[in-house]
Amino acid sequence: MKTLWRDGEHVREVETTPLGAGRWRVRVDLAEFELAVEGMPDGKLRLAGDDGVTVAEVTPVGSQRFVRLGTLDFVLEREIGGSRSAAGGTHGHGLEAPMPGVITKVMVVVGDDVTKGQPLLALEAMKMEHVIRAPHAGRVKSVSASPGQMVQSGATLVELEGA
Repeated sequence: MKTLWRDGEHVREVETTPLGAGRWRVRVDLAEFELAVEGMPDGKLRLAGDDGVTVAEVTPVGSQRFVRLGTLDFVLEREIGGSRSAAGGTHGHGLEAPMPGVITKVMVVVGDDVTKGQPLLALEAMKMEHVIRAPHAGRVKSVSASPGQMVQSGATLVELEGA
């Protein structure tokens, strides 16, 4: 999934690709790397890559993300239209986790046609199950979550195409 984020005066293109087993390929502008990502009990993320291990803390506030990587702090703002597909830059229709939690059920696969209000997946947070439903009819373009996976608030879970 590609998104655009404003970092001060710069707009960064960020692409994340799940590789399975908690591993991700991440590209920020032209820099590409692989990370093992592990959710920690306090909601922080342990990131392990070729350069070592660091702890990340992401606090979403509206379209902004306050990010702490080790001792570095960033304020990122999602650009309007900040999600685009790899082919052609059209706006995406990603459904994001409303809060940190654990995915308990995934009820769709890529290519499924869905109706408005149809359950797509379930997320357990604060000892309650939250069902994420389709905001409109469409076709499932991608599923970035799997049962048992810990996700942070704002993480894209499912992308739909068509409106």
